[in-house]
This record gives sequence, structure tokens and C-alpha cells, in this order.
Amino acid sequence: MDHISLGSIKTIKMKKIIAIIILTATLVSCSKSEFVEYDSVNGFLQIENVPGVIGEDDEEPLVITISLGKTDNPNGTTVDFEVESADASRYEITPSNGSLEIPAGEFTGEITVTPINNIIVDGRVDVTISLSESNATPIGIGGEGMERASATFGIEDDDCPIDSAAFVGTYSVSEVFSAGGTNAGLSLAAAFGEVYQVELTQVMGDESGTRFLINNSAGFNQFFPADTSLTFLTCPGEVSVNGSAPVNVALFADMTITSSSYDEGTSTINLAGPLGNYGAYEIQLVRN
Repeated sequence: MDHISLGSIKTIKMKKIIAIIILTATLVSCSKSEFVEYDSVNGFLQIENVPGVIGEDDEEPLVITISLGKTDNPNGTTVDFEVESADASRYEITPSNGSLEIPAGEFTGEITVTPINNIIVDGRVDVTISLSESNATPIGIGGEGMERASATFGIEDDDCPIDSAAFVGTYSVSEVFSAGGTNAGLSLAAAFGEVYQVELTQVMGDESGTRFLINNSAGFNQFFPADTSLTFLTCPGEVSVNGSAPVNVALFADMTITSSSYDEGTSTINLAGPLGNYGAYEIQLVRN
């Protein structure tokens, strides 16, 4: 009868085969990535390295690769994962149901994170992708659930802060036909014998501090329709009035706003564009 020495037994028990497998994508093969494989019967799942930060204005989505550390995958492998963050409105996850399939014969699957570029000053949000401990296949390098069982990255805000208090209040209205034509230098207030004054109030519940309503002051002539919307586009330093639609001015004609600006220090808002077919027109709102 053959005998196995104690030293051989220890060697067998401690043996782990560690192989670095580098798999490259080609035109005729699927996309694969680098991962560590142990000789585990059940294999293991791990998350590949991801960047620490992406921008909310990034045009390309973030692709997170999930690797299966196993010598074969004849029946396909289901991977359940969880997503945690303080604000799920900042991104879209695919697959959205928290479960992806590594097809039979393949060894990688992908989770895609698409950042949502809003116009809200909402700072950075951290997102954590974690492989579920309920997976039939062990998670983390070697199935030990410690390394590469989860990954955290940040989505960086690309919007600029604004002091909304600087724009709440009563505004005098200066307006004039600005260039060319027979109306150059003429104001509607002078032409109609009217006086304009408006009030800016912040939209209730707007945490960004960028959305306002414009209303005419009591006792003054109508300049804008009631509850005209105004949004500060903070990074370009512009404003949007009435969305992208023309806004009626002084019950007279529609103005298409083609350029705008604001100055937080002086609490002024400038708008310019054609007023109907009457020529180039400029408006300045100055807080009283």
C-alpha cells in the first residue's frame, strides 16, 4: 500500500493555483479583461477596477466588468448586484433589475452606469456597486468576499453654485430696441406710456436655487405673462426664460431670446433677441 507523507499532505492542502489571465478583445471574440483565478470548484466573481470619479457630463457611460474566475462556464452564470448612493436620480444603471447574465462559455459581464447631466447644483454623489452575498458563486478574489466584491466611484457635478438670495426681490425693467431699423432707441414704456416692474420669487421646493418665477408688481403694467419661468444656467452664466419658447412682452409681441447673462454681484439679468418683426430688443432687470 502506498503511503503519502505528512509533508505531501500539507502541500496538497495549501496548494492554490494562481494564474493571471490576460484576455483581449478582438473583432472575432468577446470582450474580456484581466483577473485572478484560483482552482476553486465553484469559481468566484469579482469586480474589475473602476475609476474613482466620473463627470456627470461624460458622454461615454462607465462600464464595470464582472469577471468569473473559473475554468469553464458551460451553463452560464447569473450575477446579482446591489447599488447604493444618496441620489439615484444622478445616473442610470443597466441592467436596471440588479442582475446580469454571464453567458455560457463566457467569463465576463458588464454593468453600465450612465450619468445624468442636469442643471442642478447638487455636488458630488458616491455610488457603490456590490456583488450580492446571495450569489450562488462566491464573491471577491478567491471567493473570500473581501477584495473586489464591491467598488465605489463618484459622479462629479459640473454645475456652478449660485446665491439664490441675490435674485429674490423686486426689479425695475429697462428695455429698448437696441440696433438698426426705425425703432432703434425706442422703448415700449415710452411708446405706450407704461411703467414696468416685476417680482422674482424662487420656485417652492427647488433645492438647486436656480428656478424662479417672474410676476408683474401690483399697480404696474404687464410686462411678462404671470408666472413666467426663469432658470439660471449657472456654468455658462446664462438664463432661460419660458424654456426655449418665445415670451410675450408687454402684451405686444413675442420675444425670442438669443442671448442672456446675469451678474450675481449687482443682481442684474440681461436678455436680448428679436421682438417679433420689430427689430433687435434688449431687456435689463435690475433689483431695487
